[in-house]
Amino acid sequence: MQVMRLEVGRFPVREVVFGSATAWHDGVLTVDREGVLRTLMSGGLIESVELEVAMPGEAVRLWPVRDVVEPMVKVDGPGQTYPGMCGRPAQMVGSGRTHRLTNMALVEISSVGWHDSGHDHVFMFLDMVGPWADVMPYGSLVNLGLVVEPKSSLPIHEKNQVIHGATLTLSDLLAEAVKELDPPDVEVFELSQVASKLPKVVYLMGLHSPQAMSGSAATFGNATYGRGYLDPPWLIHPNEIFDGAVTGPYRTGFATSWTMSNNPVLFDLSRRHGRDIEFLGVIVVRTEWTTWAEKELVGKQAAKLAKMLGADGALMTWDAGGNEFIEIIRTIEACEQMGIKTVFLTSEDNSYDGAPTMLEPIPEADAIVSTGFYQAAVQEFPEAPEMNHVIGSQEMPGGSGLDGPMRKQMMPATARMPVPRRYDDHYGYNNLSAIDY
Repeated sequence: MQVMRLEVGRFPVREVVFGSATAWHDGVLTVDREGVLRTLMSGGLIESVELEVAMPGEAVRLWPVRDVVEPMVKVDGPGQTYPGMCGRPAQMVGSGRTHRLTNMALVEISSVGWHDSGHDHVFMFLDMVGPWADVMPYGSLVNLGLVVEPKSSLPIHEKNQVIHGATLTLSDLLAEAVKELDPPDVEVFELSQVASKLPKVVYLMGLHSPQAMSGSAATFGNATYGRGYLDPPWLIHPNEIFDGAVTGPYRTGFATSWTMSNNPVLFDLSRRHGRDIEFLGVIVVRTEWTTWAEKELVGKQAAKLAKMLGADGALMTWDAGGNEFIEIIRTIEACEQMGIKTVFLTSEDNSYDGAPTMLEPIPEADAIVSTGFYQAAVQEFPEAPEMNHVIGSQEMPGGSGLDGPMRKQMMPATARMPVPRRYDDHYGYNNLSAIDY
């Protein structure tokens, strides 16, 4: 793979305050709130927009959460962070220098769903205190909640562009504050040539296709350079993902733009390159294909690409459930049959009536690392406690993520309630696991 050198400069944020100018100094990010809101409203497509800070330990809930984004800006090198999204150029990124505002996140909040096909809904909330805050990677961050409601007359695809476009505009405005500053910390990532004796490893990153899942071409969801459609496997450099080339969201709290660009699997493999492995790159495997033949084909093509790169081993993750599992397991099967030892990092699903936890257990899938259970109820998380304040909608359906009649029973969003039903730690952010007994 071509050598791409990326310097990542980090500016940690310990506090966000509102002031007359946007600036970062000694861990404090001051935001010109009124100026930011004027900029976001200037396009005439937003009905209302609010900006609030949520600090760790505060009795604050953010709801409904559509995406979470880390502010970052290109200082040197081609392209723009989060390329291809909301009209941004889809120019290749991953080289030069990027500055990030770390230990903080922008939380995108709106009542607008990702599409209008009627088969999906946004049911994720974030708490800043309590059991849900403890197990989500955002509970320890300084969160800036951006609540956006677009003009009701807009079609759904334009609403999504307006909402997420506002989030990315805010990301740019904040990150510009550190563009010309010297970062307290700089880390360099490049896949340079290493000793040939090191085992060659590839990262297989399963990403579902939101358009295929919903049946709606207007669906907003995770994307590669802005594309969320079904594609053959892509080979990309990890640095591209660090610059936001792979973005969220999906229906779980662990499939956001923030988790993609902060993926611990990706950072670990990149840091180990040249030490005990040779990291070959990332193969993005799109899931949600509609026929068995297509699913088998995409698995074999991903494995073939890994083999052509010379991979001895592979690590696979995914971001969904059900239908998409077939492509994932077929990819693992094909890799193993080609002599590529493959580890699968995954949350588990709750089995029923004695059925196995995996939809199609195969002998080749013999190295599986569990990150806990898909069903939050199975992990016996305590209920989320009552909050003092909600950033966003002030009511939510009973159970916050339950299907059926419960979704019609509205309750105050501050109320004590079950945590969201889906807990899919796709990338190993936590130390939770699962055992059979």
